[in-house]
Amino acid sequence: MRKDSLDFLRKLLSTPSPSGYEAANQRVWCAYARKFADEVRTDAYGNAVAVLNPDGDPKIVLDGHVDELGLMIKNIDDKGYIYFQRIGGVDPALVRAKRVNIHTSKGIVRGVVGATAIHLKDKDKDQKQPKMHECWIDIGAKDRKAAEKRVAVGDPVTFADDFEMLDKNVGVARAFDNRIGTWAVIEALRLAAGQKAKLKCALYACSSIQEETGLNGAQMQVFNVKPDIAVAVDVTHATETPGINVKQHGEIKMGEGPTVSVGRENHPLLIERLRSAARKAKVKLQTETFSITGGTDAYAYWTKQGGIPSAIVGIPNRYMHSTVEMLDLRDAENTAKLLGTLCADFKKGERLKVKV
Repeated sequence: MRKDSLDFLRKLLSTPSPSGYEAANQRVWCAYARKFADEVRTDAYGNAVAVLNPDGDPKIVLDGHVDELGLMIKNIDDKGYIYFQRIGGVDPALVRAKRVNIHTSKGIVRGVVGATAIHLKDKDKDQKQPKMHECWIDIGAKDRKAAEKRVAVGDPVTFADDFEMLDKNVGVARAFDNRIGTWAVIEALRLAAGQKAKLKCALYACSSIQEETGLNGAQMQVFNVKPDIAVAVDVTHATETPGINVKQHGEIKMGEGPTVSVGRENHPLLIERLRSAARKAKVKLQTETFSITGGTDAYAYWTKQGGIPSAIVGIPNRYMHSTVEMLDLRDAENTAKLLGTLCADFKKGERLKVKV
C-alpha cells in the first residue's frame, strides 16, 4: 500500500470515534481529504463530505461510516465499580477481561472490564454468558467518591486495542468496521482526482456518523447532498472461518476482492456498472445477497427522494464487532480502485432507471 495511505489508515484506526463522539476522527479524515478535494465541509452533527468536481452531473455519493462500537458509563456503585450500556452492537461475551479507555472531560482514564478468576467460580453451576449490566469496569478506585472524581455517568468508553499488521497484507484492529469504509471512499476520490479532467460526475465522498446506532448520519447526508446515485462502502462478513455455515451465510473470502450485494436496495443497473468497472480495473469482485438481519448506510439512501439508485460494496472482514477484526488491505485498495473507476465511467447527465 502507498505509504501516505497506510499512515492515514493507521491514524484513522488509532483515533477513537464511538457513535455520537466522532469529531476527533473526522478531523483526521478532513485533513487528509483537503489534499485532494475541491471542497470539504461538515454539518451540525459532524458528518463530513469531500467534494470533487462539484459542477459535475450526476451527483454520486460514496458513503462510509466513521463511528465505532463502544460503551457508555451508566452507573457507579458504592464500591467504585462502573457499570455501562453498549453503544452499538457490542457482544457482552466479548467485553470481559478487556482494557478500556474512558473518555472524560479531563482526558482518558484507563480501566479494565472485570473478570472473575476461574478458580473462584462455582464449578457446579453452568457458566452462562453475562448480560451487559452484569459486567463492570474497574479503574482501581476505592469507592464511589474516588471514582466520581475521575469519571462521570455519560462518559463514552472505547477498547484499548490498536491497529497492527500481521504480515505485509493482513491487519487487525478494533474498528475496521467501518473506518476502512471512510478510508476507501476518500482514497477513491484521490484516485479520481488524478484524472479530474475526464471526470463528468460530481463525486461526494462521505464520512458519515452514527451508523451503528441507526444509520443516522447517512439519513442526514441524503439532505446534505441530494445525490443521484449512492454507494455505501462497509465491511462484510468473511465466512471462511470455523463455525460459519456457508449454506446459511454465503461464501465470502478475505483476500478475494470486495463484494457487491444483490437484491432489495441494490439497484440492478448500478450492480451492472460496478461489475463493468471491476472488469475494467481488473479487480476481482465477489457477490453476496442482501442482508436479512440488518442494513448498511445504503438502506438510508435508497427510498429517499422518490428512490435513489443505491448499492453496497463490502470489504471482507473476519471477526466483525470484536476487537480483533481482520482484513486483507489489498481488498480495501481494490475497493478504492473499483469506486474510482466506477465514477470515471459515468457520462454527463447520466441517470439509472429500470426499464418497464
